Amino acid sequence: MASDGTAGTSQVFRWVLDVQPEWPCSDNIKAGRDAASRWAVENNNQRALNLLTSDEREKVLRFYHVRDAKLSLASQLLKHCAVVQNCRVSWAESVIGKDENHKPCFIPADGAKEQLQFNVSHHGYLVALAGCTNQDVRIGVDVVQVDTSKDLPRVREEGWPSWVRTYEAVFSAREVQDIITWTPQQSLNEEESLKAKLRHFYAHWCLKEAYVKMTGEALMAPWLQQMEFRNVKEPKAQTSTGDNWGGTFSDVEIWHDGRLVTGVKMELQAFRNDYMIGTATSAIDVPFSPFQLLDLQRDIYPVAESKS
Repeated sequence: MASDGTAGTSQVFRWVLDVQPEWPCSDNIKAGRDAASRWAVENNNQRALNLLTSDEREKVLRFYHVRDAKLSLASQLLKHCAVVQNCRVSWAESVIGKDENHKPCFIPADGAKEQLQFNVSHHGYLVALAGCTNQDVRIGVDVVQVDTSKDLPRVREEGWPSWVRTYEAVFSAREVQDIITWTPQQSLNEEESLKAKLRHFYAHWCLKEAYVKMTGEALMAPWLQQMEFRNVKEPKAQTSTGDNWGGTFSDVEIWHDGRLVTGVKMELQAFRNDYMIGTATSAIDVPFSPFQLLDLQRDIYPVAESKS
């Protein structure tokens, strides 16, 4: 694994894992109570599952849909790998717990070993993890996949303003108005314009979710409608074959009850043509490392199966 995300770095390291190429053959298994268990009998899946604790493995195998099992498995592997790489412990010692807000964390019994703050998110086929060994840094990360094939039929049926207002409990009145009235700069046909509007909507959603996860609260937090993001711009999607990373956006303004919020650093990163990843931290002076797209064979298994 590359140096980003190893012990001693004073930065927020950021990883992603795409479960589709890692476990590509099993989405045709019919959903059901035993779907994940049937998927697990494949040899390449068993190798990864054997790296988890019995409780973690049982949780993965309870999922009704194979895709959800994949995402859960990848999330567990990333968390263990982050702990091993940053806290100088073995894979067996990388016990994942939960903090007072029920966020996953590693708090070692031996105070001499470094602690680690991290946050994980998944959507579509992508799992993202952001972490830092600085205990004063709170972190939130969120992944969104802009699935226009799912959203467009409802948008056409309900109309754009009505569809947006379905989510008004999450946004301030100003944000709702911004999303409804926003139009793409370039001239597009109706369908492409709606796709652009959906991408702008999900940029808002991803920023808010990352911020809320940084605070340790959920999207039912009572202050959601008082917290608003202004000057939101969606990062440019990556449409070139053979390249994963698109543009970034970090100039968002955060307002709460009419006051500008300082001391929070945020970024939106485009991944391929349909994903965005939001990162939020409570330390503006701690840099973000570039995202790394990890690979099981190259990055995870060598760490997990090392005898040292």
